[in-house]
Amino acid sequence: MRAKAKFWLETDRGGYLLGPGALRLLVAVEQTGSLKAGAKAIGLSYRGAWERLKRAEEGLGVALLVSHSGGEGGGGSTLSPSARELVQRYQGFLAAVEKDVERRFQGAFADWMLPHQGLH
Repeated sequence: MRAKAKFWLETDRGGYLLGPGALRLLVAVEQTGSLKAGAKAIGLSYRGAWERLKRAEEGLGVALLVSHSGGEGGGGSTLSPSARELVQRYQGFLAAVEKDVERRFQGAFADWMLPHQGLH
């Protein structure tokens, strides 16, 4: 048995801004160098990825991607400096929260799990 938690960012009024899927998309765009390739890498359509990021950009009030058009190798996208910082902060937040959740879970359930091991 283990505890799992999902976290996402919302506006002050509860509107969705960014969550685990959008975070994976941003990381994939950074790794692949394009929104199309990043979307494909995580199993999203280009249109779905584009809409997700546009909605996040509107809610956050910052550009998340910097597009590079044409050229010999074709166009592409990279993360904006704001997006890189957001990804770094979000990943750090998630890592800290996961450690805290695990610590609290162990404190709440470790002694209960011992006599119940092997039960399904």
